[in-house]
Amino acid sequence: MTDVIEGALRAVHDQPVISGPVLHDLLSDVLPQSDSLLVVGATDSALLPALWAQGRSVTMLVRSHDDAGRIAADAPGNVRVVAGALAAFASGGASYDAVVAVDGLDRTGALNGTPTTWSQSLRLLCGQLRPGGTLVIGARNPARLDELLSVPSARDAAGRELEAAGHDHSRPASVHALESSLAAEGFPIASVHCGFGDPRDLRTLVSVRALADGGPGTVITSVVQRALDQADGQRILSAAALVHRLSLAGSLSAAAAGWIAVVGGRGRSAYLRAGDDAVWLDRSTDGLVTGGHDTRDLPATLPTSSTVEHLLLQQVALAQTEEFRSLAARLGSWIRESAASFATMSVYFDQIHPVGDGFAPGLSLDHRPTQGSSASSAVLLDRAWRRFAHRLREAGHENPWPATLSTDQLVELWLGMSGVTEPVLDGEAPPLPPAPEDLRSTLERAHRDQDLVATMRSELDTTTRVLADRDTALQLREARIRGLRRDLLDEVEKRDEAVAAAAALTAGRTYRLARRASQVADLRDPKKLARVALKRADGAIRAYRRMR
Repeated sequence: MTDVIEGALRAVHDQPVISGPVLHDLLSDVLPQSDSLLVVGATDSALLPALWAQGRSVTMLVRSHDDAGRIAADAPGNVRVVAGALAAFASGGASYDAVVAVDGLDRTGALNGTPTTWSQSLRLLCGQLRPGGTLVIGARNPARLDELLSVPSARDAAGRELEAAGHDHSRPASVHALESSLAAEGFPIASVHCGFGDPRDLRTLVSVRALADGGPGTVITSVVQRALDQADGQRILSAAALVHRLSLAGSLSAAAAGWIAVVGGRGRSAYLRAGDDAVWLDRSTDGLVTGGHDTRDLPATLPTSSTVEHLLLQQVALAQTEEFRSLAARLGSWIRESAASFATMSVYFDQIHPVGDGFAPGLSLDHRPTQGSSASSAVLLDRAWRRFAHRLREAGHENPWPATLSTDQLVELWLGMSGVTEPVLDGEAPPLPPAPEDLRSTLERAHRDQDLVATMRSELDTTTRVLADRDTALQLREARIRGLRRDLLDEVEKRDEAVAAAAALTAGRTYRLARRASQVADLRDPKKLARVALKRADGAIRAYRRMR
């Protein structure tokens, strides 16, 4: 059944502002079975059958005849479709057990006459809810940081139509403003979920309370990062860097595509969709409890501490090499003791959390076990350190080790810290994660390459100077050796000349006469003659003894 009231438009076909399968999971938890249900807005057509099943009597309020006809064609008998403005509809005085407006209130007013502000539309909508009923209302984030830090692409129709809503100062621009608006209408207690990723296909919802409890490197921040990583388009800043900075500031909700506020119902801490798997996370005293559809590969409880990779990066940034070495040794011991549990999957430091004196696996939705494959603890450590080295370099983090060390050298160093001293041969290594394609990472990568070239050039210049100094020293030594050789040749030549002169002198008649005269003089001295005779006799005796 279709009714037309004041404010209905003829040729306008609205698109849902926020849509996606994860909304079904949230609404299934927070919406009770009710006698009467009001749905406002051109809600995602895939969500309508689930909403129609939540009430014995369902009223759909849309803005145009086109949407009313499209919905009425598929609606069951318990659904009434109304085309018109919210102000005209609210004047009827009806009330409902549950009211759902996940598309927000930006397109519920008439285009003619006095425009209705967002706060006025909220007051009209709250007036349709019976005391103790359930209210679910959505709002698109007008200052979504993930969108502001992305390269502009083709704008969607919903975005262009909502530009005029930006001049409405009563429209909430933050989670706090949305909560304040609900409190002003008499709903001080409301739970708010933030939707991350593409607003036309939301697959991640995280409660504001869970975002406040989760810090850098926790499961919640990894969930948000995964959602932003899956969004299309090129960015100025990578999702990992954006999530890390916002988690430090406690402002992760600013990167949400939109918010879903619930009054009168409680949802889980987080809702995820990984392919056909529907996963939810909820806070408990032991950590985060997991559940949902097809979650056989997930642990029953997830730790709330930061990941091992976050701790390693923190120690690298602070140059805490001793703490890094200690953590690497503990990781090596734990993986060797737990190698059997990782026999069919790889180990990732960004999905392992320290728990007490040991470690525990975290959330792994994109890396499922590979049947029929197994790896030793050394191979698992080699893969984990290679992935860490790759992510360390791609993220542009500084490290206390020389910049000229290659990835293989760094991995070999870290493997030694983990207790692996033998070379590791891995013939089935999984592919490394792709490098970030955002503009900031590209520029940082180029700057790192320039710094590496400058470092290598400096080392080359230093080596060249050392070699030049050594060459100069060798030349000086060679010149000195040549001078010494020249002096030696001169002395040898002089010695030869002296020997020749002495030989010529002894062969002369004058020398023989002088020698004879010396011998005659010796004969004239009895003592000297006796000494000469004794010396000759002693020599003869010695020669005779040697002959014996």
